[in-house]
Amino acid sequence: MNLILSVPHGGSLEPKDIPDREAACWDAKTSSCIFSHDCPPGSIKNALKCKVSTKQDRYTIEVAEALAEEINKITDGFFPHIIINHLQRFKMDANREKEEASFGIPQAEQAWEDYMGFLTIAKSQMSGGLILDIHGQAHPERWIELGYTLSKTSLNSGVFSALNSSISHLASQLVNVSSEILVAGNRSLGKYIEGQNKSYVCVPSPSNPRPNNGSYYSGGYITKTFGSWSSGTIDAIQLELPQWVRAAEERHRFCKALARAVMKFWQTNYCSQQKHKLLPC
Repeated sequence: MNLILSVPHGGSLEPKDIPDREAACWDAKTSSCIFSHDCPPGSIKNALKCKVSTKQDRYTIEVAEALAEEINKITDGFFPHIIINHLQRFKMDANREKEEASFGIPQAEQAWEDYMGFLTIAKSQMSGGLILDIHGQAHPERWIELGYTLSKTSLNSGVFSALNSSISHLASQLVNVSSEILVAGNRSLGKYIEGQNKSYVCVPSPSNPRPNNGSYYSGGYITKTFGSWSSGTIDAIQLELPQWVRAAEERHRFCKALARAVMKFWQTNYCSQQKHKLLPC
């Protein structure tokens, strides 16, 4: 179907021939980080200025697989593309630019290129559609953060355009639907997730249109690069899931609810576009 599930940070493999990504090298002359295990002359490892994220998003692979199964049931046999990075994040980070992702290690570079290649292949088989980039976070708010490449500041101000987001193509097709309704209102993914279960609090959504002072991730490399923010007909949304919905005791219930919400969002927004042969509609 015209849906891609991307899981860049759920992997657990730790091959010994790929050294661990730790801090990068700070070059004071250029005021920039050099992503290398061996610092070139004039630079030094600096964990403060050149920190890299290495934490695994636990159970996100299981979430994606369960979500795909539930969507398959709802749609009578349609199945999303699923792309999973099985390497530990401290070996290769599939949601960063190549240099930071792989630290110049050929095997890590190859894995990064493969991941981006699979995303590109899946996109090429779709005339339009959506990427859900699935992540985990441990923020104290315990809410579900939906990233559209719209900054926390712009959401807080209420002054933003979905035409400048990772769902830009969808926004351009829905001419009579305002950005606020599509991102945080009655046609938003947040609305449909919260509609399944009030305990699945989302931001942005009608109940939380803005993060205010709370923690919020607006979307990373995959959402920015592979969504329709700059061009194309494939949209992307980054899902940042709190630990409790990924945990074994809640995961099954949550994935059922998320599948229903995703398909309601799909039917309401994508199936109203008559120009595309979107599957399933």
